[in-house]
Amino acid sequence: MRTLSGFSWVGAAIVAAGLWLAPSVASAADAVEQGYVVTLENGDIVVDLAAARGAKVGDIIELWRPLSLRHPVTGQRVKDRFRIGSLRLTQVRDHLSLARPEGSLAREPAAGDVVLLRRVVLPVAPSSTKPSEATGALPPSTGPSDKTAPPAEEKPTAVASTDPEEREVGALFDRLRNAPVNTRIVEYERHAAAAPKGRFAAVLWEEAQYLRRLLTKGEADALISVQSFAAPKSAIADRDLSIGVEVTGPARGAVLHSRHVGEVAYVTTPLTRVGAGYFTTRLPASRVLAPEIQFFIEATNAKGESVAVVGSDNEPESVEIHEIPKPTPPKRLEATVSLWTDYADYNRLKRNDTTWQTEGYAGMRIGDDGLRALRSGFGVFRGVGGSLEDLDELGKSARRVGLTYGYLEAEYAFTDFTALSLRGIVGLRDDGVAGGAQALIRLGSDRGTNLQIGGEVLGGIGLRGITQLELNVFERVPILLRTEVTNQPAGSTASAESVNPDDPNALPTDTSLARGEVGARAIAQVGYEMWPGLVLSARGSYQGRTIKHAGPGFGGAVTYTW
Repeated sequence: MRTLSGFSWVGAAIVAAGLWLAPSVASAADAVEQGYVVTLENGDIVVDLAAARGAKVGDIIELWRPLSLRHPVTGQRVKDRFRIGSLRLTQVRDHLSLARPEGSLAREPAAGDVVLLRRVVLPVAPSSTKPSEATGALPPSTGPSDKTAPPAEEKPTAVASTDPEEREVGALFDRLRNAPVNTRIVEYERHAAAAPKGRFAAVLWEEAQYLRRLLTKGEADALISVQSFAAPKSAIADRDLSIGVEVTGPARGAVLHSRHVGEVAYVTTPLTRVGAGYFTTRLPASRVLAPEIQFFIEATNAKGESVAVVGSDNEPESVEIHEIPKPTPPKRLEATVSLWTDYADYNRLKRNDTTWQTEGYAGMRIGDDGLRALRSGFGVFRGVGGSLEDLDELGKSARRVGLTYGYLEAEYAFTDFTALSLRGIVGLRDDGVAGGAQALIRLGSDRGTNLQIGGEVLGGIGLRGITQLELNVFERVPILLRTEVTNQPAGSTASAESVNPDDPNALPTDTSLARGEVGARAIAQVGYEMWPGLVLSARGSYQGRTIKHAGPGFGGAVTYTW
């Protein structure tokens, strides 16, 4: 059995302070509020002792297990209850409160258990019979005798202290009545740490140390609590974050568990001992990410057992993490100039069904979304052709066509992935003004691999359907693969004026005047970046209108971007 010899004069001082604060405790009565455990939820014990019944955060309540059974001998129903431990109220609302075990419990709590909240109610001082202040006369006698009875002996009455510190310490003693030793130790140390310059701090601290001597080694190892901790309210992202804690009890080490938004599990960081009871660590910058980081701290005893001292895995502390505004470079517009030329022979190098097109442009890239780019350019188209019957069977000469034109083009990006390019064309033919248009849909970023699908019409020249794949997967080597379906260069019949026999400039009668047939082209172009921004490219092609009416082609391009 334990002895209380370790209390010495400090325990006597605590008792004296209690008697000085409440001189008539012996005459005070306990006011008991009874409630029940409603349910258990996520480690919390929900009880119906709440603010409406005088409960407050930090109150210690008793937990009792009711029993009802039939006596095996008498056969009568016997009801009683047994105390299984104490609880501390952690959150108090109007009608329900949350509680956690205070110390160890003899049984696991269950719904229906009885909870008791005890409070000391001081008696009201009785009124005494005194002479009237106005006349000095005694009040009329109510007894049968006219003789004045001797005054009754006055009993001391409890007087509430007006000193806030005295009231606070008195409330502490009242709250810890019948509390376990380890609970008293923690509460005494917490109170002394919260008011280190108070009149009772030294006495409470020394009493806690004497109480520790009453505990067994196992109990003392488990009795670890936070002495002081100031949680950081905010921090800067991508910067180391220092966190420290002071604990009481036989803590051998401490660890910090942290997680940021997006992490499910906590990451553990050990703390370093920097003094008696002091532990600190620096959370690396890679762990400090906006907008928030959550953490809790555990201390470990000699057996390696952990005790949560700051927060917990279910109720962690949190720190707001703020991003540092980063300077952004001014927006730079990208300019490009380009020139390309392409020759195609559709009829086995007989030079009676050919096209030669040269085109150049200057453009400005504005951004990724919205209006992406503007381009302005020119082109020269020259070709000869006719129908397959006239050229291959009747042996007629090819009809010459040509267009010199200028164009304005705009590309609009609906998203980073999808854009539409529109081109308007105006040009001159031998017989007057002609126009045209081109429309391409781009799938993918123009800075990476992308696919373009669309078509073109040139007045008096013909139509062209386009599918173009730009591959940007090899550093400094852009690749272009393109297919065309077209009736150029003789995509339309000659006008009536061109065959007028009275016109000396009219076409000879042995010239093909019929509309040209549709053919297909396959083009491959490979470039190389000679130095930053300058790309030289070479292209080869093969095209035909039938298997016997086909031929090769070639060309090249130069592009500079800055």
